[in-house]
Amino acid sequence: MSLSNKITRIALLLALAVTVQQLKIQWLTGPGVNAILLLAAAYTDVYSASILGMITPVMALLFGVMPLAVVVPFIMVSNIVYIVIYKWQYPNNSFVAISMAAIVKFLVLTIAVKFIISVPPGVAYALSTPQLFTAVTGGIIATIIIRYLPLENALDKSDN
Repeated sequence: MSLSNKITRIALLLALAVTVQQLKIQWLTGPGVNAILLLAAAYTDVYSASILGMITPVMALLFGVMPLAVVVPFIMVSNIVYIVIYKWQYPNNSFVAISMAAIVKFLVLTIAVKFIISVPPGVAYALSTPQLFTAVTGGIIATIIIRYLPLENALDKSDN
């Protein structure tokens, strides 16, 4: 896939992610953004998807969706881990890919808000248990789309 194709796909997915974030309801935005991250991995590569995974929390901060800058680096790391584990495990088993990626993302964020950074209780809650459910739901949505909307360089034919 050419660089211009990757940039175009990531730009379109970023626009979609920013649009989804404007809903400002965690049970809608969480699965939507998580699905978009995994679609980026499927239809581009891990590196491009990781860039998207680093941009989305910054955009959430800039648009007031995420009120605390201190959590942004941890969301970035959790997004990258989510993308890498999903992409790594998907060829073996999509159920394992979704489960492992969601659990590790949840653990990264939960450990961050419980032991590393100090945040208000509402933010701590939003970055713990709900993350597991939104990550699983996003993984299911992405997996369904990948299966029924095959494009070149999707995970089933992954070489990266």
